[in-house]
Amino acid sequence: MFLSLCRNTARFIGIETNKTSHFERFLSGITACVALVSVFYCSSLFLSLPDSLLVVSSIGASAVLLFAVPHGALSQPWPFVIGHLISALIGIFFYQEFGASFLTGAAAVGTSIVVMHYLRCLHPPGGSTALSCVIGGSSIHAMGYEFLLYPLLINLLAMLALAVILNNCFSWRRYPAALNTSLHQEINEQHLLEMDDLYHVLEQEDIFIDVSAEELMHIYNAAREHAKERHKRLVSTLPK
Repeated sequence: MFLSLCRNTARFIGIETNKTSHFERFLSGITACVALVSVFYCSSLFLSLPDSLLVVSSIGASAVLLFAVPHGALSQPWPFVIGHLISALIGIFFYQEFGASFLTGAAAVGTSIVVMHYLRCLHPPGGSTALSCVIGGSSIHAMGYEFLLYPLLINLLAMLALAVILNNCFSWRRYPAALNTSLHQEINEQHLLEMDDLYHVLEQEDIFIDVSAEELMHIYNAAREHAKERHKRLVSTLPK
């Protein structure tokens, strides 16, 4: 009963079952660290120390996605780059029109979420970027819209290049996820469950999850093959 209570509590508060290897976990942290050191250096060339730390803080959240969840829908190049840029644009606009305040910052973040949804570039750290542009330091405010080009775009491109290089050094990682050729092969195969079925359920449930339909199909097919092999082994052990 106690174990059942613990399992139900863990499920209720959202503790996910993590089966990744120790190597993969440390790899995520090390690659993210290398990328952030590079981004901080780029930021420090254009901004004062406190303001460059604000910029890196939002990019730091992106590092978790790009290097710990490289196959996630929110981690892909379009949401990463455009999500940050559009959020920064909105943040700068709100600051210049309404000044720096927490209310203005909240409005900028809310607007950024809506716009990112419509542009299909939802990227959670973009909210932090929008907020930084509103309540950030004087050097960020003084740059105005130039902030979009440097250091932000430079930082994003540097982080993106590192994500492509570092993630693709390992056979089980592919970034962008479109480089995973097994997904393309499975899309062209005919199965009882098709891609349209997954899209239909996501639309009907009106939810957005951090995994693409292609990745879900890949997981489903791999799990199904594993179940078949397990069933074969079970049958082979039965007495004849």
